[in-house]
Order: sequence, then C-alpha cells, then structure tokens
Amino acid sequence: MRRHHHLEITRFVNSSSRIESLDVARAVALFGVVAMNFHAYLNGAQSMYPTHPSAWERLFNPLTGPLTTRFAATFVLIAGIGVSLFTQRARVSNSRTDIQHARIVLLRRGALLYFVGYFVQWVWPGTILFYYGAYFIIAAAVFTWSTKRLIALGGVSIFFAAGLSWWRASQLLDGNNTRWLSPSPNSPRNLLIRTFVDYTHPVFPWIAFFVAGIMLGRHIHHLSKIRLRLMFASILLILATHAANFLFTSSSQISDRDFVLAKLVSTQPLDRGILFSLGTLATAVVALCLVSFMVERASRSILFRLLTKFLARAGRMTLSVYLLHVVFFNLVVHRLHWVGATGLDTALALSLLFYVVALMLSSWWNTYFGLGPAERVYRAFGG
Repeated sequence: MRRHHHLEITRFVNSSSRIESLDVARAVALFGVVAMNFHAYLNGAQSMYPTHPSAWERLFNPLTGPLTTRFAATFVLIAGIGVSLFTQRARVSNSRTDIQHARIVLLRRGALLYFVGYFVQWVWPGTILFYYGAYFIIAAAVFTWSTKRLIALGGVSIFFAAGLSWWRASQLLDGNNTRWLSPSPNSPRNLLIRTFVDYTHPVFPWIAFFVAGIMLGRHIHHLSKIRLRLMFASILLILATHAANFLFTSSSQISDRDFVLAKLVSTQPLDRGILFSLGTLATAVVALCLVSFMVERASRSILFRLLTKFLARAGRMTLSVYLLHVVFFNLVVHRLHWVGATGLDTALALSLLFYVVALMLSSWWNTYFGLGPAERVYRAFGG
C-alpha cells in the first residue's frame, strides 16, 4: 500500500509525464537569467549606471532595464505550477496521508534549497536559490488553500511590499535611517530580514508570483483553451501598469509627495511597487503562454522540433545548469582571468557560449543518465 502511494504521489515528476512547454520555458528563462547575471557581475557598476547608455544597455540594465527580474519571475511562476502539479493528487483526494506526505517533501526540498542557497549567495550575491527555498516552505502550508485564499495571500504580499517601500521613503524624507532592513545576511535575524523584505527576490512581493503559479497549475492541462484570454488580459495589465506609472510619476519629482508617490507607482524591481509586481507577473504569464504556443507549433518543423527537444532537456536540469553557470563564471573570470569587464557585448557573448555548451551537455546527460546531478541530490534529500 505504501509503495502504491509513493508511485501515485510521484507520477507528476517523472519525465514521461512532464509538460514539455514548462521545461522549454525554464530553459528559455535560464538564458535570460544567465545573460543578466553575467552582465551584472562582469561589468559591475557600469552595467547599472552607464554614462551614455545605448538602447541595448538600457534594455539589459540589471537595475532598471525592462528585462531585469522578468526571467526570474517566469522561473518562480513555473515553480509554482510545478508545485501545483506535484500536489494535485493529494489536494484533489483530500487524503490526510497524501497531504502530509506532500508537505514533508516540499518542506525538505525548501530546506535544502534554503541551506544551499545561503552558502551560494556568499560567492554569488543576489542568487535566487535561498529565496526559492522560502517559497517552497511557504507552499507546504498553502498548497491546499482555495483560489480565493491564494489570491488574498498574493495581494497581501504585493501591498505589504509596496507599503514597506512607501514607509521607507517617508522615513528617508524625515531623516530616519532604515538600513537595518537591508542587512548583510550574517545572522539568523538578518537572513530572515533579507529573505522576506530585502535584496533581489524577497518573499514580499515575490511569493505572489509563486502562488499565481500554483493557481495556474490547477488549470495547466487546459492552457491551450485559456491561453489567448490569459495573454490578452496580461498584455492589457502590462500596458495599464506602464500607463499608470507614466501618468502618476512626476518627471521632476520636486516635492516630497512626488518622491513617495514615485515609490508606490514605480515599475522598478528594487522599489517593489504595486505596478512592478502586477506588470512583472503579467509579463511572466505572457512569456509562458508564448512558449506554450511555440512548442505546440514546433512539430511542424524538424528543425524547431529538434531545438525544442534540446531546450526541454536543459529545462529538466535547470538547477544543475544554474549552479554550473556560477562555477563557470568564477572560473573563467576570477580564477583564469580569460574574460574582463569590456561591456555588454562581452557579457552576452560569454552568456551565449555558456548556454550553447550547457544545452549540449544537458541534452547528452539527460539522454543517458536522466536526472541532472544537482537534481539527483535534490530528489534524494527532498523525496
């Protein structure tokens, strides 16, 4: 009986039952993450504050560019979908045993990602890994919630993050220091602060993207039927957020009120305003829908079908490839000094080189060995 239960609960993570469009979306998002990371770490301040930025430098600006955080948000959305698929049987059956088992697996996987991510961030500041761990730990508590409760959780996280940004801006105008909310993660207290409210991918508001994935995952097998409506609504939301930002943000910001309002209606990641959260979530949904559409059409062309297979195999090994890109960059740039900070073109060339090699390695490994090395450890510990 226990063996049957184990087979049932894991059928959603077997390669034969994987949804190919999700794997391809992971692989595509991975290239964006690699490119943005390599540009930021290679070119440093020049990547974020260029003196005379070109259109490409504005596009790939790690702080203010339209691409920044969008790839990571797509990853988080897909992770939520994965959790929804994994826990689907437990949630639908409402079996206490199945739900408890799913919770334990999510807690163990989240704890492992949090632990590993904590150490990775000392050599790769800004890593999403330990934030990922926190999302999974929270998911263990909320995956059985109704859609209304999940929407409420996402809404609270978005408004809390925006409210905190508004409060910090107000405190700054009053001459009060709030840097204690942006500490180095050198103690349990400071690590929790960073996890929930600070740095690159804090729980508030990023858990909203994760729970959106959980909700979308409950309908993922019908995505082709709702895809156009989702894309239309998401594109409207993206346009609305940027229009609101344009209308309500004063270009001069000559008053204190202008400064505080700019934080609330900002579309920049570090401001964590309401418009940023809504626009980023909508962008991730559009990206997923587009990839899903292209994967469906890939069967019409041998070349595109082959490319889809390569991307899907890499998408099954994103944890391994993510860790590899950290090792690769530090080896090539910091140890061997083969590459220097010479601009966006160098960062993109390095990203493309790594990605092509990673695609080939992933395809070979997945074909002959199945799970990637990091994924094997992840499953062995997490269940």
